Amino acid sequence: MNILFVCTGNTCRSPMAQAILQNKTDHSIQSAGIFAGVGIPASQGTSEVLKQQGISCEHKSQPVTEDLIKWADVVLTMTQNHRDLLKQSYQEDSDKIFTLKEYADPQCEKAWNELKESYAKLEEAKLAGNEVDATLMDKINKLEQIVQNVDIIDPFGGNYMTYQKTYEELDNYLALLVKKIENIDR
Repeated sequence: MNILFVCTGNTCRSPMAQAILQNKTDHSIQSAGIFAGVGIPASQGTSEVLKQQGISCEHKSQPVTEDLIKWADVVLTMTQNHRDLLKQSYQEDSDKIFTLKEYADPQCEKAWNELKESYAKLEEAKLAGNEVDATLMDKINKLEQIVQNVDIIDPFGGNYMTYQKTYEELDNYLALLVKKIENIDR
């Protein structure tokens, strides 16, 4: 499987995700940034956190390109905004562009499916002229909160602890991603 991680500048989150996942699997992994320059090394904070974990990171930044999007089997972004921008820019490949959290986390996927069903029930009730059930609206509000919280912490400009928090968050979701990929590969 070819996996592309995308963040803003391709110096913090996406290279960190790439390095962590390369340490966990043997899949082909690259990273890029929506507003990335060419050839910039990973940020000092990213390098320090990865080094503390025994993970090497020989990274040079690159911008997202159509070739990279085509190369990838799945494109995993660090934020909703990254996802939405890529879906707009690469419409014919939009079906393989997700945030990392929404793709890897089965609870998030379950919430999306429940939200779709709940909205369908809401529309049916409105079309039938029925009063909208308050419990259905509560459920929709709760599910929307789950699916809207899909951004990975941006450590840019932060201290070591901020980078450590980002590492921990990425490591958690990348462990879920590995489980998902292993099930796909079977």
